[in-house]
Amino acid sequence: MAAVASLATSGAAFAQATISGQLGLSWQQSPVIQTDGSHIQGLSMNDGEIYIAATEDLGGGMSATARGGFTMRGRGTAIMDRDATVSLKGSFGSVTAGSVRSCGSLVAVQSGVVTGTVYTSNESNNFVPLDKCSMVDIVAYSMPVGPVTLTAMYGEFASGVGYGIAAASATKLEVTQSLDSKGNAKGVTFSDLAAVYSAGPIMAGVNVTTFSVATNVADGALSAFLVPANGVIRTRVVGTYDAGVAKLGLGYQNKTGGSADQYVASVAVPYGSTVFGLDYTARLAQGTFDQGAKGAGASYLLSEARDGDKASSSIGIGATYNFSKTTSLNASYITYSDAGANTKFKAATQTASATGANTVGTTPALLDTEYRIRLLKTF
Repeated sequence: MAAVASLATSGAAFAQATISGQLGLSWQQSPVIQTDGSHIQGLSMNDGEIYIAATEDLGGGMSATARGGFTMRGRGTAIMDRDATVSLKGSFGSVTAGSVRSCGSLVAVQSGVVTGTVYTSNESNNFVPLDKCSMVDIVAYSMPVGPVTLTAMYGEFASGVGYGIAAASATKLEVTQSLDSKGNAKGVTFSDLAAVYSAGPIMAGVNVTTFSVATNVADGALSAFLVPANGVIRTRVVGTYDAGVAKLGLGYQNKTGGSADQYVASVAVPYGSTVFGLDYTARLAQGTFDQGAKGAGASYLLSEARDGDKASSSIGIGATYNFSKTTSLNASYITYSDAGANTKFKAATQTASATGANTVGTTPALLDTEYRIRLLKTF
């Protein structure tokens, strides 16, 4: 804390600086089934994050804030960067620019009690029913209008993420590297308009996102598939109601271009110092994209890892005992049903063999159940 105080007083620019975050260690079972049918079990830290924020009072009701974060995942994992933003706030609203971890509003209406590693921190897993989290670079403007907050955003998926080209023909584009379920590839941009109503026990929100692809591949045959490929629209509708004895949450996502609809339903029930939670997530069967169709390029890039995927769902239960406002003990259990194709190597597409040759595989999903017992400290 001495370092924080020094930062706050060493220059006129920073009137206030804070450090916040969380550290949590779990005894857990991985949901991934190994080739011998077993699960990986043991201790793991999947909830370590630290954020530093510095705020300057600019006068006239205006302020500027710089905020950066890091993840700490314990042994064998390097400290990685997280959000990094700068924002300006005043009577006009707020403007924020930077790199953020985006998980979407469907994740936000879950109970918060079920804490599976794939379920809530699924940055590197495409198996689960909901779209995964992604790192995106954004510029956003927000303005409160009574109980409604309006936000307009432009964003780009993390730069430098590409894909390997295996073969191209007049009818199909084949790639050796699966893109993630939200299209984390070069050339994918988006614009988003959102409105969130919050008053008393009710929260209701809707946001509409339009995706574009402007990827230009050197191979002339591939360019015909990927340029231009615009117009995929994603709509999310969410809501929560806090009835006192329980908090209920609902969420729905639709994406044009053949992508599967997604659903969330949750309930959190407080009882003294304990909160009990139940989460249900589901995804309908994913369509099969015609990668060779020029206008389907955005759909393909945004959902390639789900191409032809089965319908899937998950049910999670959990309980959190709060020792205080910042220290808790959580236990949760999740079961997955028909979690679709194994999207590390999606069904009916090319996969790399040990010899380097490409083979067609239909590997099923390797998800079953998972559990966690976690001690968490926030600060």
